[in-house]
Amino acid sequence: MPTKVVSRAVPFQRGVSLPYAWRCATLSDLCLEDRHIVESGSLVAARMPYLSLKHVESGTGRILRDALEAIAGEGKSTTFAFDERHVLYGKLRPYLNKVSLPDFSGRCTTEIIPLLPKEGVCREFLAWLLRRPETIAAAIQEKTGARMPRANLRHLLSLQVPFPPLAEQKRIVAKLNEQMAAVERARAAAEAQFGAAKKIVDACLRTAFHGIIPLSTNGEHAPAPSGWSWHKLTELARLESGHTPSRNHPEWWGGDIRWIGLSDIRGLDSTEAIETKECTNELGLANSSARLLPKGTVALCRTASVGMVTILGRPMATSQHFANWVCSASLNARFLMYLFMTSRAKLNELASGATIQDIYMNTIREFRVCLPTKAEQSRIAESLARQIKAADHTRAIVAKNLKEIARMPAALLTRVFANGMP
Repeated sequence: MPTKVVSRAVPFQRGVSLPYAWRCATLSDLCLEDRHIVESGSLVAARMPYLSLKHVESGTGRILRDALEAIAGEGKSTTFAFDERHVLYGKLRPYLNKVSLPDFSGRCTTEIIPLLPKEGVCREFLAWLLRRPETIAAAIQEKTGARMPRANLRHLLSLQVPFPPLAEQKRIVAKLNEQMAAVERARAAAEAQFGAAKKIVDACLRTAFHGIIPLSTNGEHAPAPSGWSWHKLTELARLESGHTPSRNHPEWWGGDIRWIGLSDIRGLDSTEAIETKECTNELGLANSSARLLPKGTVALCRTASVGMVTILGRPMATSQHFANWVCSASLNARFLMYLFMTSRAKLNELASGATIQDIYMNTIREFRVCLPTKAEQSRIAESLARQIKAADHTRAIVAKNLKEIARMPAALLTRVFANGMP
């Protein structure tokens, strides 16, 4: 190996000394770029499976396609050859951390660089070195390109890394594989818990609405359960379309009237909308079709994520992407919100458009809903609020656990390469 042995007393990083027999090396000491070109359209290319960056999972490096699967039209540009000896490094958007270990021969996009480990270098150890947070940070630091950043391979391969003897490399790889497998099992279990909590909400909604879709537009609907009946929604609530004050008038923005836009919808499902990213003011309302809607208005997003719904927790305005319902005394607003949540499949069916899927306002005016008495609406809404709150609490705990699990691989790698003890 063309690496230089350093004493344990020589720090690899400030305040960190290498374990006994470890070396300080550069990545170029450990591997070389193996850019063997496979011309597109050649007979050789036709026989080789193709990998693009979308086929490599971020973080894990898992290859997300069958090696024998061939898709017409793939890999029409110049590609690089690889086989079971290589480590494949994704240089485009290096923060995505796409480092894979193929177990087959093929060709890949030139955004993936095949790295060939040198003698005495364990391929799996090299892959873990490339996945560690310090390597990712170095790749990002000297990236080229703003919109489509790429790692500067010359800079990256000059990065100094800790390098132990081959036997120690293999020991570390075995230990890391074991620990990463445990992390993956924990992640899978947490995701299953998260999905179970989501299914609980769906089950609660189906039970509350007797298993029917309580929304229709054309008069064709399921029979109403006992004590329930179908009504045209515009007879029970006032429909208000939202509006966006002109962006050419900055003086119409930045006031104290909360304004909901499409960018707010991810945080507005089944919760009270109080905070938003933008605010308008009295000038914005006076000089546009935007309206200040009262607290308790049910705002249904009719664009993009059709079915996202919220209830206004204070007087607010919305963009034109929302259909807003101001409920009369005979309609419980929170019940209507849950009714829309239960009817998401139907709402998606009603959306149309070539590029952006919308539910048109003329369709929304024809909404018919299945309702019980006002007292029963209130009872159902209160029961669902308690059940969904409990499920959301569970999901919040699981989501926190998932974030902690997601941080574990990077922490493990940092610890391993800081002191050589996984």
